[in-house]
Amino acid sequence: MDWMHKGTLTGSHEMRKRNRCFLAAVLALLGLFAASVLAQESPYKDLLGKWDVQTEDGQYTFVWTFVLDKGELAGTSVSNSGEFKMENLKYENGKVTFLVNVGSGGQTMPIQFSAVIEGDALRGGLSLQFGEANIAGKKKK
Repeated sequence: MDWMHKGTLTGSHEMRKRNRCFLAAVLALLGLFAASVLAQESPYKDLLGKWDVQTEDGQYTFVWTFVLDKGELAGTSVSNSGEFKMENLKYENGKVTFLVNVGSGGQTMPIQFSAVIEGDALRGGLSLQFGEANIAGKKKK
């Protein structure tokens, strides 16, 4: 019977060893998943969130919101004209560009925005059929 008892202890030891290996593998996979999620967000980390933006003269103000929607960059621009989805939204090397079609009832006016992000601040411009204006903004905390 001594040999059975030893076999049980050895089997129990082997089971614990396998469980530890399985747990280590699961933790490694979770670590890879977390790193993958962080890597997806990292190109946009400086941009994501809400921004208070205004024209240089302060006449027009906007609140821009940038989010990741199913891994894709998306955004909205809110002004006294309403809330509008950002179209052709791109962010690369610290520069964000997008188009907003302002209006309703078949009457729309496209406004092209472009800005460079520097920490919690941005500077750039907007362009529409009537002209151009400089813009500046700060990220909301």
